[in-house]
Amino acid sequence: MEQAHLKTLLQRYLDNSLPPEELKELIAHLQQDAQQDTLLQAVQQALAGGAYAVPTDAAQKDAIFRNILQKAAEQAAPAALQPVKHRSGLWKAAVAAMVIVLAGAAAYFTAGHRRTSHTPALARQDVLPGVNKAVLILADGRRITLDSAARGTLAQQGDVTISQTGNGQLDYNGSGANGKVVYNTVATPRGGQFRITLPDGTKVWLNAASSLHFPTAFPAGERNVEVTGEVYFEVAPQAAAPFVVTARGTAVTVLGTRFNVNAYTDEASVNTTLLEGSVRVAHQGHAVTLKPGEQAQVKEGIRVLDNVDTEALMAWKNGRFSCNDIPLEDIMRQISRWYNVQVVFEDQITDTYSIEISRDVPLSKLLRFLELSGGVHFEVNEKTIIVKK
Repeated sequence: MEQAHLKTLLQRYLDNSLPPEELKELIAHLQQDAQQDTLLQAVQQALAGGAYAVPTDAAQKDAIFRNILQKAAEQAAPAALQPVKHRSGLWKAAVAAMVIVLAGAAAYFTAGHRRTSHTPALARQDVLPGVNKAVLILADGRRITLDSAARGTLAQQGDVTISQTGNGQLDYNGSGANGKVVYNTVATPRGGQFRITLPDGTKVWLNAASSLHFPTAFPAGERNVEVTGEVYFEVAPQAAAPFVVTARGTAVTVLGTRFNVNAYTDEASVNTTLLEGSVRVAHQGHAVTLKPGEQAQVKEGIRVLDNVDTEALMAWKNGRFSCNDIPLEDIMRQISRWYNVQVVFEDQITDTYSIEISRDVPLSKLLRFLELSGGVHFEVNEKTIIVKK
């Protein structure tokens, strides 16, 4: 089989548009040890612009790949295909990449049970991912819709000019010296995100269903803001004016640093994660100072975790979902906010899951990726995801 043809079959399998006769052809080819080089090259090409990343756990790679072949064999011609063999060396590299190329395929597995439902039912009701959008609420109550299309000056408050740049970013410019302190709020809906540069130069990213309440110009000696949801900050250093973030009764104080605050009301705690610099987290008379790589979890008290996976925690800001061995309910809360859908658990799912995928993919592809890991099945009814064993 020519490499170009193999790549075409892989892509059709990914898109659930591979007819049965070509499915047989693909499965037969995958079982040919002699074609390892061709397969690996085709897979690497297919991955070049794809949304998936290779799992890090070798056992998971092999287990998922064996499941893919087994299910595909059932779909194609059960009696005609040979059992899947364990392979090593170069084949393991091909397996690792192959898992991801086929992650969007019509392959579903539960713990030892065969299902007959098929992905197209999911795809017909597909839900698109979130986009750059928010609402700016001015001090006088006026509301301005923000999205990636808006450009230029949006409003003038005293000597402060509010404008939106070409990349969808909101900028505040001016000292505010000619008037009293007034406050604005930027709020993202479910299925939205936004970026803003505050009057002091601090850069702020808002995740879905989040808000930032701030003055149009900071008074001398203080910089205080309030947040809900999840917000990431890159604070402009000002030794004479500490930057204070308040969220659900927790105060985070910094001079100049990079950190993330997750204060969603449906999460068990307010989590502050430090990437660079130093922050002080205070709650009900108790306080801790964080070092880079640490996270303060505030619930009834303050608990500090060290060596947290900051790359995974900040994946949302960088346009990805990144979860490593965490409960499905935690993952589904992220999905619910970003795709603006409701999630209903029909069955209790106790397994943990790992996922590394772009936030730009349609909902159906992300759910197929999770189903591929086994033990879970999703049904989408308009804007509701039903989770089953």
